[in-house]
Amino acid sequence: MNLTTFKTIALLFIITSGIVMASCKKDKKDPEPEPTKKELLSHTWKITDVQTSDGTSIINLVPQAKCLKDKTVTLVADNTFVISDDTEDCSTPLEGSGSWSLTENDSKIKFEIEDNDPLTVTIKELSATTLKLSYYFADAPVPGDYIIVFQKQ
Repeated sequence: MNLTTFKTIALLFIITSGIVMASCKKDKKDPEPEPTKKELLSHTWKITDVQTSDGTSIINLVPQAKCLKDKTVTLVADNTFVISDDTEDCSTPLEGSGSWSLTENDSKIKFEIEDNDPLTVTIKELSATTLKLSYYFADAPVPGDYIIVFQKQ
């Protein structure tokens, strides 16, 4: 085999290898962007527990906390919300609707219900399935910070 033939074969091999490699290369898709806090929050959430700041469950121990169990809060992306109270008879029903917004660098949620003072809660944990909010309950038998645990519906 002469040198010219060898160069031609080598060049064809290199070109063919390049074409094969390029055709085997998979298209890389851009990774899905992480959802924003607002996107994670914009769902229906069911209250499953109320805990003291150290994580002790009081949902079945304190009548006021028991009245919260199984209530649903629907946060809509248009910044409206609805609280449904159709599971437990309590002396003070927990129902309402209004608007909500993220505040303080998305670390708190401010709820506004017509004719009521705004209510601001701190986001302690937020995932695709769990939401934990902290709130200071002054009217609780033992006033203090409590954590309300929600599961996504």
